Amino acid sequence: MEENVIRKILEAVKKASREEERIQIVLKGQYLEAYELLKDSEAAGLTPAIIGPPGVGKTLICRYYAMMTGRPFFWVTLDEGTKPSHLIGSFNPAVVLEKGFTIEAFEPGPLTLAMVLGGVFVANELNRASEYVQNVFLEPLEERSYYIPHIGRIKAESSFFFIASMNPSELAGVHRISEALRDRIQVWITLTYPDRETELEIVRLHCKEYYIPNDVLEKIYDIVSRTRSHSAIEKPASIRATISIAKLTAEYLKREGSISDEELAKIAKHVLIGSIKTRPGVKREEVVKSIIEDVLKTKEVVI
Repeated sequence: MEENVIRKILEAVKKASREEERIQIVLKGQYLEAYELLKDSEAAGLTPAIIGPPGVGKTLICRYYAMMTGRPFFWVTLDEGTKPSHLIGSFNPAVVLEKGFTIEAFEPGPLTLAMVLGGVFVANELNRASEYVQNVFLEPLEERSYYIPHIGRIKAESSFFFIASMNPSELAGVHRISEALRDRIQVWITLTYPDRETELEIVRLHCKEYYIPNDVLEKIYDIVSRTRSHSAIEKPASIRATISIAKLTAEYLKREGSISDEELAKIAKHVLIGSIKTRPGVKREEVVKSIIEDVLKTKEVVI
């Protein structure tokens, strides 16, 4: 039964390309350490979890790891609406009516595919899932198998590798990791916002088709990094915000040839308004305005 299930699932995904786009990352500092810990965890037969705020590259480092080890990459971003079927798969009702509960009627989910194909699977934002959904991972982690009614037991290939990623527990909307699942996660890897040098290198990597003067990039970083230490901000701007401001600035420079602090302030404002979350009772617009004015020493920020 197991061999038949594996063969059928392989046939079902054969037409889909599994080749990942070549990923480029800045593999230094905390990112190099995280990469090495993933390698060592897998070699030791341990399950790792990567913890860090949104936008620091948790999923990217996992995708890069899958690419460098030559395996397909699967992931699911979990939340309170996630159901076990979103991970395992489900039967297509139309095919069931015609053929019954056969393998042809079963549409495998990403966790099932990762197990059968020996891929890397990331349970993204694991602590946003309910305990009911968290418990789906217990058997794959403990027994490296999963029983699917009407189909049989799916056994994971030896190269199947499970990685959890999650936001810090102090962020709103997270759940407690069940004790049973926590006991099966043995390596805890922490990522935070990178230092100035590393973040600017990441921005340059994502903006390599552009020319942006170093002094302008420094100002952009100063604006974004200030959101990460502001007492009124609950969720600060991530590296994505730095990249977004840099790209908009580069497009402005292509058109105009130079950029003033006033124009840079306007661009930063348009990105930061949607990139941060302030604490209850604090107006986001006022915080953004004060940060930009303080960093650029300009009073021309109109919100």
